[in-house]
Amino acid sequence: MVIAFWSNANEKCPVTANMAAISVASVIRYPYSVVMMENYLGRSSLRAAFYGRETIRFMNEAGSNYYDGNGMEGLVRRIYRGDATKHVLTSYIKQIIPDRLSYIPKGRVIHNEIFDYEFEYGIEHLLKMMEGYADISFIGTASHHSLSTKTILQKADLIVVNLCQNQSILDEFFLNYSSLISKSVFLISSYEYHTKLSLKKISHMYDIPLENLVAIPENELFQVACMNGGVKDFIDYYNGCSRESPNFLFMHAIRKATYLILKKAVEAERNKGLEEEMLHMLQEEGKEGAGFPPERMYCASI
Repeated sequence: MVIAFWSNANEKCPVTANMAAISVASVIRYPYSVVMMENYLGRSSLRAAFYGRETIRFMNEAGSNYYDGNGMEGLVRRIYRGDATKHVLTSYIKQIIPDRLSYIPKGRVIHNEIFDYEFEYGIEHLLKMMEGYADISFIGTASHHSLSTKTILQKADLIVVNLCQNQSILDEFFLNYSSLISKSVFLISSYEYHTKLSLKKISHMYDIPLENLVAIPENELFQVACMNGGVKDFIDYYNGCSRESPNFLFMHAIRKATYLILKKAVEAERNKGLEEEMLHMLQEEGKEGAGFPPERMYCASI
């Protein structure tokens, strides 16, 4: 299953933080393995959320900086050069929770446009490699002007759209990205409970089923964890916290979002399987009916 995390306003809606929290909750609470990646280069990174701000190793060659081969850029470049065998992926993966949660790290050593071009070129191979490695692929995607983002959103079984209680951001999404709605669930981040733009109001204004919306309240302690490699420990420690805990509302929201996302993704994959099975049946019937008169072939197809 491929689950894409996306926002039309990445700088205001915490896509990376939400994906990090939900990935850990997914493998703690459910019997799935998850592999994660991001299709962009930049400061906002799963690396910081899980490993802190560790220094990326470089080596200097011929006056230029090259990544040492252990990250997304190196993997994308190998795929671009034709090396897309299944075993290649494992050497680029870092384990967060052994055999359950893993991550293909990234750096920032080539120009974003070059990276995006090579990423788009190899995305089909990369998705197949990830599918063979883990049950679920979580992909953090860039907001705008990305070749690969468009492809990922098209191929994803489910899109997790990250929004907030900002009227202009909400209007912009529902006006310009309505084609994504049918296979999306929505996280409303930094949620404030006593405002006019409540979850029910958003549901009513944009005709979105309330059950497809989850409010994620702000949590300062979690934000600190995201910047210092503490996401795994935070989610693990507070997963079963009591109602009296200041982290209860946040963790309750993460558990609710995780359940909704996995439920919808499984349903989407099941429906896709049924569609493929039906298409195969129709194709077989079409072959059998190749010599039929038009009327008989029509009946056979029905």
